[in-house]
Amino acid sequence: MLQDLIVAAINDAQRKVDDEVSGKMGGMMGGLKIPGLTG
Repeated sequence: MLQDLIVAAINDAQRKVDDEVSGKMGGMMGGLKIPGLTG
């Protein structure tokens, strides 16, 4: 049970980091369409 909570917390943190990076990359790139650069 504790293991499940830890895995869920790590997955949530990773998702938040991915969202933050995607938002910052989108702002820096100004809408450029470069295949494979952002997921």
